[in-house]
Amino acid sequence: MKKILLALMVLACVASVASAADGVAIQWTTRYAGYTHDAPDLTDLGSSYFLLDNYSLTWQLIYSTDATAGAPDLGNSAGGWVSGNDTVWATREFVMGSGSASDGTEWGTDLYYASGDRQYLNTEWTTAGYIYQRAYEGTPAVGSWYFETTLVALEIGPTTYQESFTDGLASGFQPDQQFSAIPEPATMGLLGLGALVMALRRRRA
Repeated sequence: MKKILLALMVLACVASVASAADGVAIQWTTRYAGYTHDAPDLTDLGSSYFLLDNYSLTWQLIYSTDATAGAPDLGNSAGGWVSGNDTVWATREFVMGSGSASDGTEWGTDLYYASGDRQYLNTEWTTAGYIYQRAYEGTPAVGSWYFETTLVALEIGPTTYQESFTDGLASGFQPDQQFSAIPEPATMGLLGLGALVMALRRRRA
């Protein structure tokens, strides 16, 4: 009986070591290029519409426990502007006009890969979930633009890396979602006046 228990304990230890060695290995990158939110198309437009020629960029790899990307939260700048159960796993930051990222990789101002290690590896993450990418055009603020990819199921195990791209094979990406603008006081006043008029009309009816 003792031998059986000992064997079971050894197997449990081996299993825990194997799972601890799993983790994730993700190559997150672009296939094509990155353009500004007002670029007329997403092909070869030249530097006048290359994202980094016009804006700084924060580019994130984000983990989610479910298949839903939480809306960006401008109040959570310390946590990478994510909300809900999402977690920023890795970040690349660029200053305008520079292809040098904060993680040591090098890119063109169109965000086409030049050199460095594109792979993100974390052997501590062994829980199934989802990943997606989010790119902020400039510093996130009311009125600024951002882009995010669809979520894909996370592949556990770093023996083969999981590829994750922000764009397709034949075209680039551009920030296509905007943070809602806060109405000015004059606009708010007009909205309030309109609501009052509607209320008076209902009373008369």
